[in-house]
Amino acid sequence: MDRKDNFTESDWLALLEDALNAGAKIQVNHRFRYKGRGLGTFLTNAKSKNRYELMRKIENVGFNFRLHSNDPEHYLEKYIGQLAADENPIKQRYITRFNTYVQPKKDVLKQQTINKLNKVWKARFGDERKWTKPDTVDDKIRKWKAFRYESDKNPDGKWFAYKSIMGPLFGWVYTRKRNKDKMDQVAHYFSKKELKELEKEGFLRNE
Repeated sequence: MDRKDNFTESDWLALLEDALNAGAKIQVNHRFRYKGRGLGTFLTNAKSKNRYELMRKIENVGFNFRLHSNDPEHYLEKYIGQLAADENPIKQRYITRFNTYVQPKKDVLKQQTINKLNKVWKARFGDERKWTKPDTVDDKIRKWKAFRYESDKNPDGKWFAYKSIMGPLFGWVYTRKRNKDKMDQVAHYFSKKELKELEKEGFLRNE
């Protein structure tokens, strides 16, 4: 685990939650790093030293150690059981777990189990459980940069344009134009030159 500064347990949990929300392919080993930090070592230490309270906190964030030893079908059955029994399910946490552990395994899951989850999801949250893969932050950034450098569609080389020009990407980008905190969270994806361009267009500024 990184020891060069006072990175607290809460900081590690927040970093883990950020990695889950970003769709990172998290691994429980000493090689896995996220945003320059040894997140894999943090997870490995928690598991190998049987730090049960910390493991509980990690799983509450949405990470599940059991996925690394159980088959996807078994995990989905447990996921369905937890959702059905949860008296006050927090939807975003179940979405995060679904996107990270369930959806990527769709091709190897039984249709009967998929239908079972769809039924329970509808009963608990009132909407349909979609199985299409959502864009990760990496996907969004890649598409945004592609728009910036697409000379035919964006001859002026701007980072922001009307919805009719940007298409589905507009809402995600607009939110980061209006909200500096959200833009700060993805600033590390851009070069110094790109950051200067973004600042000129009103990004990374407090409204």
